[in-house]
Amino acid sequence: MSRHVGVGGVNVRRVQAYGILLAATSLFVAGSACIPAPPSPPATPRPPTGGPPVTKLTPAPTVPGDPEHGRQLISTKQCPTCHTVQGVQGATGTLGPNLTNVALRPTLAGDTIQNSPSNMARWIMDAPSEKQGTAMPSMQQMAGLTDQEARDIVAFLYSQPYNPRR
Repeated sequence: MSRHVGVGGVNVRRVQAYGILLAATSLFVAGSACIPAPPSPPATPRPPTGGPPVTKLTPAPTVPGDPEHGRQLISTKQCPTCHTVQGVQGATGTLGPNLTNVALRPTLAGDTIQNSPSNMARWIMDAPSEKQGTAMPSMQQMAGLTDQEARDIVAFLYSQPYNPRR
């Protein structure tokens, strides 16, 4: 009989090796539970989706109207029902196009109208008279929007590229 075989034919060296392996594994598992996890990377900043304005908006040059009042009007004149607009609390509608940075687009109304402050104001006031069959309602009729209010909304929309985080 081999000198490493114990009672009942059990190989003592093999049992010792398994015991050492089991002890080492246990220590490794117990030790790794005590090692703190590496710090997670900082969260990627996301553009604001609404909330109250942080500071006064920088108006777009040569665009008449009050952008602060325009932001308020977007909330009160039912625009958020259909449109998402960055910087306007609750403006997360998806029926119409996202109006965030709409001022940077070359055209409006599905590429049928050249984008300019005056064209955008006319579109906002009475879209059906600008493009027959559009789903955009006449905000003048539906929400009682005035010409000055339309200019204020346009001033806000055109100010967005100048206020990327507001």
